[in-house]
Amino acid sequence: MKLTEDDIYRTSTQYQHWTFTAAQLAAQRLQTNIQASERVRAAVARQRAPRSLKAENASASETERGESGANTPVLAVDREVNCLTVGEEKKLVDTFCKRALDLGDFLKLPIEVTATGVQYMRRFYLLNSPMTYDPQTISRSVIFIASKAEGHHLSVERYASSLPKTTPADILAPEYLITQALRFNYEVRHPFRGLKGGHLELMALAQGKPALLPTATQSAQELQTAMLALPRKPDGPATSMTVAELEKRITDAYGLASHILKTAALLTDAYFLYTPSHIWLSAHLLADEPLTLFYLSTKLPLSSPMHDKLLSTLRACSTLLSSHPISSHPLQTTASAEQQKKEKEEIGALLKKLRQCRDPDKIDLVKLNQAQKRDVTVRVEENGGEGLEESKAKRRKVARERAEREADEFWGPSLKRKDEEGSGGNLEKNGG
Repeated sequence: MKLTEDDIYRTSTQYQHWTFTAAQLAAQRLQTNIQASERVRAAVARQRAPRSLKAENASASETERGESGANTPVLAVDREVNCLTVGEEKKLVDTFCKRALDLGDFLKLPIEVTATGVQYMRRFYLLNSPMTYDPQTISRSVIFIASKAEGHHLSVERYASSLPKTTPADILAPEYLITQALRFNYEVRHPFRGLKGGHLELMALAQGKPALLPTATQSAQELQTAMLALPRKPDGPATSMTVAELEKRITDAYGLASHILKTAALLTDAYFLYTPSHIWLSAHLLADEPLTLFYLSTKLPLSSPMHDKLLSTLRACSTLLSSHPISSHPLQTTASAEQQKKEKEEIGALLKKLRQCRDPDKIDLVKLNQAQKRDVTVRVEENGGEGLEESKAKRRKVARERAEREADEFWGPSLKRKDEEGSGGNLEKNGG
């Protein structure tokens, strides 16, 4: 049985738990938004209930005064909570994912750490809403969790001291909430290694060396000759490059594709919809389409029934990647200052709306976390620690009995002392 990289990827938690179709992704976000909106409205209503009762009593008192000739004031009416829509939630999550990316750059963290943290955040807000948990708090915590998951050891004190107005408690408070939302799936498979491998293979082909994974029917020299004649643009005329020019072209394509993977790929739904191989090939397709199509032809002949299907998937993924404003697609111009100003005003309006529809029960995660710990401590203290000690005693007794039983089975029962044998004999005589 021959396992391919595709077969191995399908056994990962990323594929099994965090890969969706576009329809499934939209349905999940809608469900999360509906549930969060209901919880927010219920929490706000519960918080307003004592005030409403007080207002009713005041109204009744003022009515009595009005009947005696006094002026009756107009009571303020609580407005219905205006919750975020699905599109507004996604807009905010995308914004704070970009800020998490900037945070990683500010702290000079490896791209694998930052990329993993951003994906943790996107996964978290697939099952939770910004109305429930503050994106600013979550974004700082996911980067710290990612540093541990990727083996980049960083103490919480040092990490918190690098951020303004942040304490270690602020970082640690939402850790378990995030872990639960991630379903304890810490592994994130990125497309960076795939891109690096494809780059090395293209460089080998450009130098006339055999492919690292020989699947093409042509010889290394024939492939090199075909590469030197590749057009600069899709459907463009053939060129006549030198090996040095071809190597520079491959390097430039790698640099642009790498930039797309470190920005647009992380800030879109690419990881939810496509495999790492799809993502890096799509980024390379944006960087240099003729070169990428040539590379695919060495792996999958044009006559293969899978070729058109794969190319259609890659073009759909590349469209998604190029749709993000941060993408540096050659055909895409940089956003103007006016567009950036408009974007900033839109985000500001959304943040203002978010402050008015936050879940009041989940605003301060540090206090909530401390309250939960105190609640556990109080329950143990109220029982005098008896429940905890009793549980420990039972476990120790069971372990001791099991150990004695296993010892008896191996060594046999323990021998009796002489005084025990004598007393037993006297009893038998007396009994007799």
